[in-house]
Amino acid sequence: MANSEDVDLMNLGQHCSVKSCRKLDYLPFKCTKCGEVFCVDHRGEREHSCPNTDLGDTRAVVCPLCNKVIVRSRHQPLNDQVERHILSGCKDLVAVEPKERKRANRCTYKNCRRRELLPFVCPQCERVYCLGHRHALDHECRGAAMAVPRTVAVH
Repeated sequence: MANSEDVDLMNLGQHCSVKSCRKLDYLPFKCTKCGEVFCVDHRGEREHSCPNTDLGDTRAVVCPLCNKVIVRSRHQPLNDQVERHILSGCKDLVAVEPKERKRANRCTYKNCRRRELLPFVCPQCERVYCLGHRHALDHECRGAAMAVPRTVAVH
């Protein structure tokens, strides 16, 4: 007779979801697209004839009529999305091009690429600098060179 520990070990593993296989696998693979469990022989999409093969595809799709990139959804087949785009007059599901990244608060000192959360604006030249170049002498301020300090003449 089996111990209680042996009974727990007999419940380990899962059977392959392919009807012709049904192999008991102790380290089964779960398909990310259809959610079924498979043995090592049927873990690939082609091996188990996954019905959702095109759902996880990340390739960009271009409309053959307007040459715009179509937004992909993981939950709809690709052909349905392209058809929806074309039927809308090429207005629906159009991908927006990414905007150029802002160069906010970037130090304007030569060859310095630092960015600061709060900008340091020089009061003389009115340019933005990082913490290391915030003083007029550190960034060779031209505005400071123009402002000549006045000295008191002694007679």
